[in-house]
Amino acid sequence: MIIRCCTLLCLFLAARFVCPVASAQAVAGSAEEAASAGDLEGPKFYVIPVQGPIGPPTLFAVRGGVKTAIAEGYDHVVLDMDTPGGRLDSTLEIMEVLDRFPGKTITYVNEEAISAGAIISAVTDEIYFTSKAVIGSAEPVTGQGEDINESMKRKLMSYLNAKMEAYTDEYPFRSDVIRAMMDPEFEFKIGREVISPKGELLNLTAKRAHEEYGKPPMPLLGSGIVDELDTLLSSLSTDTDPVVTRFEATWSLNLAEFIVSLAPFLLAIAIISVYVEFQTPGFGIFGITGVVCFLIAIFGHNVAGLSGHEPLLLFVIGMILLSLELFLAPGTLFFAIPGFIVLLVSLIWAMADVWPSETPDFEWTWEMFERPIQNLLGGSIMGIAIILLLARFLPKTFLWNRLVLDESLAGASVESLSESSSEVEDSLVGQVGIAATDMMPGGQVDVAGRRVEAKLNFGSVDRGAEVRLISKSDFGYIAEEVE
Repeated sequence: MIIRCCTLLCLFLAARFVCPVASAQAVAGSAEEAASAGDLEGPKFYVIPVQGPIGPPTLFAVRGGVKTAIAEGYDHVVLDMDTPGGRLDSTLEIMEVLDRFPGKTITYVNEEAISAGAIISAVTDEIYFTSKAVIGSAEPVTGQGEDINESMKRKLMSYLNAKMEAYTDEYPFRSDVIRAMMDPEFEFKIGREVISPKGELLNLTAKRAHEEYGKPPMPLLGSGIVDELDTLLSSLSTDTDPVVTRFEATWSLNLAEFIVSLAPFLLAIAIISVYVEFQTPGFGIFGITGVVCFLIAIFGHNVAGLSGHEPLLLFVIGMILLSLELFLAPGTLFFAIPGFIVLLVSLIWAMADVWPSETPDFEWTWEMFERPIQNLLGGSIMGIAIILLLARFLPKTFLWNRLVLDESLAGASVESLSESSSEVEDSLVGQVGIAATDMMPGGQVDVAGRRVEAKLNFGSVDRGAEVRLISKSDFGYIAEEVE
């Protein structure tokens, strides 16, 4: 009992401290900055790097950073951008994330905003450049850099143009500038002057992005040329020093991409492990494996910026309820059923895109939970299918002997292990034996000169009690206490 409690305590401490530490790295503001934030009334800037190819890790960084900025009351989100472009799906999601921020969004083009970078820049309120920065060449291509077929390209360009108009309608030239960067067949003219001729993709230097057209004169795209980001933030803070927090991208973002993509497989492994654990006595390697898989899934989605720490708290509550079932009331299901429900809720919540309460127009909708439920169903179906295979073949294998029986018997002879793992004759059903271990509700029973795996349907019995085998199960026998 002490060993079991210590194991659960270690898992709880890991859940309590490891995951929050990873999230703390994502927030990445210094203690001095956090302290000064409450003392100064100057503008607060949350800086998110958009560096290198744009993909899921970039989306995770932007989503997590924007949610933190909303929750902590930042006035500005600043994208520190230097990118050659990247995935369109991540780009579209980043556009939607930035649109949720109630304050001002700023892009600082620190050298390059090419392709997807140009599209993301266009949906921010202001775009600043270094003197050597370049922006443009946003034509959609495949992941291998090849041209998209004409039919798909027409549909995609129509969609992107409509999207850009919806995001940039308050800027007179921006939607046409981005269209000229995306579509080589579009001739961009202002009055009689051709800005980008047909047959070419538009690229703008910092100087050209600030050329003015129209009446009153307005720049094509830029809001200013500043060679240092700190200088820009200081210039935007008129009377006080700016409060700046920088999101630091770490290896955990790439790990989160891997975890999120494998979510159904992790859930399947967790379900299989929990099932095998409940078919064997005590709490051992299978139970630990299941808990770890659940924690990894929650950790990955937390780093991905989908939810906060609430799912982790629910997970701990669910584990406490299951522990009470194992140690205080085995076989009653009084704690197991609510504990299992809480665990499912924590997993679904962890995979849902939940925003801070301060987010304008955020509502709880069914669409938020479609993908999490799909992942859970996919993992459950996969887990059940594998469990059926395990039930058919695993008890006959050497692996079952080593992982299950060695652990549960803790010192029984090799001959006894071999015998207990073999298929027991049907004649044992109905016979009375002696509990060789505590049964809570699973354990070992000595009957007719053999030691077999058995599980009670209800309650628990101590070692040495008389039990009757009443039927066979996938991993042994179902037993009942002899009154």
